[in-house]
Amino acid sequence: MLRHLLSATAFPVLLSAQISGIVADPSGRPVPAARVACDGQTATTGQDGRFTIEGVPSCDATITSAGFAGARATFRAGEDARIVLAISPLNQQVVVSATRAPVAVEESGVSATVLTQTEIVARDFAQVPDLLREVPGLAVINTSRRGGLTSVFTRGGASTGTLVLLDGEPMNEPGGGMNFAHLSSTGLERIEVVRGPESALFGAEAASGVIQLFTERGDPESSRPHGSVSYERGSFQADRWIADINGGLFNRIDYALSADQFHTVGEYQNDYYRNTTGTGNVGFRLSPATQIRAIFRTYDATVGNPDQVGWGIYNFDAQELDRSSTFALRVDDTRGASYYQRFQFGYNRLRDTFNDVITEGPYDVAALVRDVGGNAPRVYLDRLVPYTFPPEQVPAGERLVTNSVTLYPYPGQTFTNRTSFDYQGTFTHSGGALVFGYDFERQGGLISMTDVTRDNNGVFVHEQYSIGRRVFLTGGIRAEHSSTFGGRVAPRGSATFLIGSSTYFHVSGGRGITEPSLLENFANESFYVGNPHLKPENTNTLEAGIVQELFGRRLRAEIVAFRNSFSDLIVFDFSQFPGTWNNIDRSWARGVEISGTAKPFRATTITAAWTRMETRIVSTASTDPYNGVGQELPRRPKNSGYVTLQITPKRWTFVAGGRFMGDRQDADFVFGITRSPAYANAFLSASYTVTKHLTPFLRIDNLTNASYSEVLGYPALSRNAIGGVRVTW
Repeated sequence: MLRHLLSATAFPVLLSAQISGIVADPSGRPVPAARVACDGQTATTGQDGRFTIEGVPSCDATITSAGFAGARATFRAGEDARIVLAISPLNQQVVVSATRAPVAVEESGVSATVLTQTEIVARDFAQVPDLLREVPGLAVINTSRRGGLTSVFTRGGASTGTLVLLDGEPMNEPGGGMNFAHLSSTGLERIEVVRGPESALFGAEAASGVIQLFTERGDPESSRPHGSVSYERGSFQADRWIADINGGLFNRIDYALSADQFHTVGEYQNDYYRNTTGTGNVGFRLSPATQIRAIFRTYDATVGNPDQVGWGIYNFDAQELDRSSTFALRVDDTRGASYYQRFQFGYNRLRDTFNDVITEGPYDVAALVRDVGGNAPRVYLDRLVPYTFPPEQVPAGERLVTNSVTLYPYPGQTFTNRTSFDYQGTFTHSGGALVFGYDFERQGGLISMTDVTRDNNGVFVHEQYSIGRRVFLTGGIRAEHSSTFGGRVAPRGSATFLIGSSTYFHVSGGRGITEPSLLENFANESFYVGNPHLKPENTNTLEAGIVQELFGRRLRAEIVAFRNSFSDLIVFDFSQFPGTWNNIDRSWARGVEISGTAKPFRATTITAAWTRMETRIVSTASTDPYNGVGQELPRRPKNSGYVTLQITPKRWTFVAGGRFMGDRQDADFVFGITRSPAYANAFLSASYTVTKHLTPFLRIDNLTNASYSEVLGYPALSRNAIGGVRVTW
């Protein structure tokens, strides 16, 4: 009787027992989506970092969150616990873009690189494409100098195969086109790069990889604003100012605002460049579980286009006006201990105008070239010579090529926009997380002086699951439907195994798709027309990699082998009139990425990487033997790599390094050259914190004053330096 009475008395007490608390990072900011395991129950922290576990009077709990070191704590009912998680070492970074949910890079099953705000600041807020040059597997190609068209080729894929996101919102033109030249790193908290198809999660433009830019956020509990102002001046009359401010209001609002303007007259006539960038991220916490966030980023750029000055061909009036704006409005909502959902509305607008009204030339130019035969014939440049160079003085094994080039007016414009709505649900469970969602996007633009639109609808599901502490599985599938190309399915899966205490081995495979551009679908001109029946381009990928940590995690090495097969590639078909685009070409790329990070001393970090990649064209409509079957894909180097040394004691920062890119296939229509020679570029940057409010800095690019071109005829900027001072509060 007494036993029943005690049980009856204890039962309501047990039901009323509640453990609660908050999980924060070292700066005091809440950590959302952290997992708290307590007496067989699991809770997930909300947007405010808080958690609640019912019916447990006390327990010894384990708290984990991707990107942080795990922690243990003893909780008791009635106490409001506060747990501060330490940041994991550099080699245990978290990535979101791999699975659309936070996961440790080693457990994601993909090849991913995370560039942190600390690294961005150490490089004095270099442009995003310059930061991407130090990511294995990426070839960054700049046509010209500052402001020149800049493309990224991921693991041999096309320049349209890499999706660029700003806090989840696409920035590419419809069809994948992207000019990286105007992307400033100001206002960014981190950059994630995932190499490999991500169409299973992100749809019809993530065929080769994803680059996601995350904007900086303020702290809602920081009532005093923090910010900085900097000014720098350098070579070729370059100057730049940066201003930013961030903080919070009323413990509910957080904000981070930044502005950046860069200007230079350039190295040649009509080589000027001006770019103004603004970024804003404002959040409002409706409740401990729900918040609204608005994100905005815009740039307005003007750049001169002097043409192939390396060949002595000058365009004195051509200029490009480029303006892009991206906006996202998002609601983040946590329902209970295990379910998180997000609603997002987004809009991206691009206005690009190319002005060119004067006929210039003719320019009489000449060069000595060397032909190399075989199954894949090539043409190399020996040197430029005067137009009157005597033919009898041409060395044996070379030939003289002369040309008279006239530059005719070629104005044009590109107006595009994307409007999207996304829903994503994330259900966390004891083994991982299930992510699912729906995406809608309406793409539009002005093509052949006509407003055109098309719609995409996509549903996806993706599971990440761990078996014990040594096996990590991920897999998902997406069904995509377009009003132009119909329906497609994109799957992806991976398995990662922890061998011993510090060795990770992963294998993965997937399919990526790239939809046609609006021009390829809807053009209607007298000499060419669009093809509304185009299929999306396909990328099928297999990869395997191993990560090894040694010497107490002071050394991290990674080796990844991959093979990509590209099919249904869209090319212009001249076999009919008017010409149009068709799915004709096929090609492949396979290679190995070797990278490593070492910390021999507390304040010293050495990073290095080397990529070896083979590419081949398997079938093509081209009749040009230099772009025909058996040739390498253009602008994808066989060898590339980098090495950097970063020393960061308490008051100063020093970064020095070099980048190497091997010779590669290209196309030049002046002399018929098909190979771009290899080049190396050295750089350094340094800063010194005089006081906690004052930091002078200096950056030097092309330190050895190397003469090279990333694209034939367009020389890179010679040695240049820029320095300034940053004031913070």
